Amino acid sequence: ILHSVLLGLSMGAIAYLSTSLVVYISYLLTMVAPMTLWLFFQQTPDGYVLTVLYIFMICVGSMSVKRMNVLLNDALYYRFDNETLIEDLQKLLDSVSRSNKALEKISTTDELTGVSNYRAFRVRLEEVWREYQETTSPISVIRLNVDYYHEYNAAYGQELGDKNLCLIANLLLAEINHPSQTVARLNGAEFALILPGVSCENARLLILRVQKELDKLQIEHCKSKAGQHLTFSAGLSSQLATPMTSSRELLGKTDNALKLAKNKGRNRIEVIE
Repeated sequence: ILHSVLLGLSMGAIAYLSTSLVVYISYLLTMVAPMTLWLFFQQTPDGYVLTVLYIFMICVGSMSVKRMNVLLNDALYYRFDNETLIEDLQKLLDSVSRSNKALEKISTTDELTGVSNYRAFRVRLEEVWREYQETTSPISVIRLNVDYYHEYNAAYGQELGDKNLCLIANLLLAEINHPSQTVARLNGAEFALILPGVSCENARLLILRVQKELDKLQIEHCKSKAGQHLTFSAGLSSQLATPMTSSRELLGKTDNALKLAKNKGRNRIEVIE
């Protein structure tokens, strides 16, 4: 019974002492070494057999603990290695996400003025059109063009011309009071505004305020045929969004309104409802 208990304790210790081979061997020698030596010095057949059995169990137990120790260390290593890998992967994904957002911003932002570009304008207008098909609120769009902009650049230089485009963009942004509203530079000296839920009259008053703010600045333009200062022409239109209509119809009316303003001498606002 004593031999069974000692051997059982020796083998059972493998489970909870496998983290350290040195600790297990120390425990094993403490438990069975005295009994092994005592049996050996009895110099009896049974004593020799039991001595060999104890030595065999010591070897088997030691090899088992060594193997389990290796497996446990590998498991811990790979666990922490995987955690590190997951952290690195998450950092990489976050970096890619930030890069994608930056690229998206670059692809939808006008480099000079910082407002939306033509691509973003068209995408946003389609989004608004779909959203407002379930409402009875109109969508207003304003298009404006700086009068005789190329002549201004020829007389005063591209740098000053660009500076004034940024100024006009900021005047337009100052009138935006809702996240759904958009200011965009379409090309050259042409800008546009998307005003969801804004009536035609309120849109007219908005662009009129911008026109007055620009007039206050009295920016000299000696090559303009519309006056002595920098001005713009604007056309606007409003329309209800329905499944039977498209945003192109609204853009077409807005474009015609802008052409009408230019044909009437510029430096004016025209409305086509």
